[in-house]
Amino acid sequence: MADPVSDWTHRGGFAGLSRRIGSGEGLKAVERAGLAAATVIARRGKAADAATALGRMLGAPVVDGGKRTSGGDVTVLGTGPGTWLVFGDRPALVADLTAALDGLAAVVDQSDANAILDLSGPRLVDVLEKGLRLDLHPAAFAADDVAVTAIAHVGVTLWMSDDRATVTLAIPRSLAGSLLHWLEASARPVGLTVEAD
Repeated sequence: MADPVSDWTHRGGFAGLSRRIGSGEGLKAVERAGLAAATVIARRGKAADAATALGRMLGAPVVDGGKRTSGGDVTVLGTGPGTWLVFGDRPALVADLTAALDGLAAVVDQSDANAILDLSGPRLVDVLEKGLRLDLHPAAFAADDVAVTAIAHVGVTLWMSDDRATVTLAIPRSLAGSLLHWLEASARPVGLTVEAD
């Protein structure tokens, strides 16, 4: 008899939800499935030390605040005081974080808790401003800034690419369908393409 656990295949939060609405040209949504993820919460009085340890792991300075830092295959997002959301394209991410932050922070595996969506296209800001209570103008929200906010009542962690062409959303995977429903309605006049495995 087959082992049911070993037969499991990871599916992203948007799996099977690929579609094209209208012209499909105004907004493109691409799921980033299969990433390992963890929440890191510094122990009392250890936020600076935890940020330093994360920086050593990435090879780039990590700040204790709403900023994104990337290094190699790992991205660290500051989501609150002494708190980070970490994503990586490596199976051992949680174990690596646990070892690097021993005594400095709690590490909680979030690998199956999030759905990650890259949004891009010529009408990106026009669509997002229909449900996002955040000013995406460069003077207000710079590249590498991170926001923990909501879009149409769905909690999101949001960050922007260095070239400001892509906004990435991390949402609870159980709410992926709700966010997609909002995206479809908001992008219908300009067109939407969703790519998910």
